[in-house]
Amino acid sequence: MDKTTTGGCLCGAVRYEINGKLRHIVNCHCAKCRRFHGHYGAYTSVPVPHLTLVSQKTLTWFDSVTDETPGVQRGFCSVCGAALFWAPEGRENISVAAGSLDDASELKTIGHIWLSQKAEYYTVSDELPKFQERWES
Repeated sequence: MDKTTTGGCLCGAVRYEINGKLRHIVNCHCAKCRRFHGHYGAYTSVPVPHLTLVSQKTLTWFDSVTDETPGVQRGFCSVCGAALFWAPEGRENISVAAGSLDDASELKTIGHIWLSQKAEYYTVSDELPKFQERWES
């Protein structure tokens, strides 16, 4: 996907553009993502310099630090509450909530992470790669 991809929050106050290729989607089942999204988190990822915040007046960053992920911030809209970004300190990429993309038709889900923290109320029964913690490449 070597094109410009756009996205934003539910109310439209936060808008962004991504220039270049997006990683396919990984579903994160950790307790933090479940609380942030109301279910598991579905994320694509891009190099930080490829993300441009077009409108960010209501973008708020929350320090979401755990032992598993020190130095992580989560970005959301302070007006509508839409979950948008997962940004680990010092990494080259930023994760973007797939549901916030205007068009994700060229992406597909490629796996599941943090199944060790998955909630009991649902099952993951597809044939995609599954990891108890981080992605193992």
